[in-house]
Amino acid sequence: MPRTAAVTTAAGGGGRAPRPGTAYDGRIRPVTRWAVGGLLFLAVLNAVFLYGLPELAETDYAWPIQPYPSAAFLGAGYLAGVVATGLVVFAARRWRSIQPLAVALFVLSIGLMAATLLHSDKFKWDYAPTWGWTVVYACAPFGVLLLSARQRAITLRPVLADPRLDLLRRASLVAGLALAAYAVALFAFPTALGDDWPWPLTPLLAQATASWLAMIAASLLWSAYDLRRTAEALIPYATLGAWCLALLAVPALHADALTRTGAPLLLYLGALLALLGLAVLGVTRTRAGRLSL
Repeated sequence: MPRTAAVTTAAGGGGRAPRPGTAYDGRIRPVTRWAVGGLLFLAVLNAVFLYGLPELAETDYAWPIQPYPSAAFLGAGYLAGVVATGLVVFAARRWRSIQPLAVALFVLSIGLMAATLLHSDKFKWDYAPTWGWTVVYACAPFGVLLLSARQRAITLRPVLADPRLDLLRRASLVAGLALAAYAVALFAFPTALGDDWPWPLTPLLAQATASWLAMIAASLLWSAYDLRRTAEALIPYATLGAWCLALLAVPALHADALTRTGAPLLLYLGALLALLGLAVLGVTRTRAGRLSL
């Protein structure tokens, strides 16, 4: 039976997951859940350190991060990662509910590893956490590819998408393309575009920021392409919502470190509010009481 085969519902055109226990039920393998559990641990550590204690990031992180909003911006990504990995470890049952996160982690790891190599002189190579950072992001793409291949081998992809996802998928495509274009531009021209950020960005921090933006773009674009059942929207869009809320709080938490409070700040807040609206749309598309994650 080919992996791409599918069973479709008569009503609504959405795909129905195979029954648990069948060869292609798409259940998350134990090794995948354990790997995500490790990511949850790392996400908690980084979120507490960077978002909760940004003053320590200048001296005690893999490279000096300053000002505080930059540390908090990176920490917001890990805070959203806590939501994502926590839902995977404690709630999700099927691969298709978490697949956008795998794509996002792959893109994030490539971006952060590239930034590390381009600015290796800024890193503290006599400091153990630096090597931990490097090993995690160097190995993550290979781990994602290996685990994804094993999961996809036992997962059916429904042919038809639930029509209730049409608006969400179209909006995600537009937002994902716009965010991806900006992320690529920021990574390619970190100095020029970094000058238009609400707070100062070094080239390294601009490229790290671009990597997180590219991660969100990848999740949105994959969701636009591959969402089939309404339940599949919960985890990626709940993660997006958590990320937006954490980032919307950064200017208020670190108002004294903002250097551009005009158009750059308004664009920052406006983009996040738009993405938050998209996140709400995604979460509300999940049928209450029938999550079937």
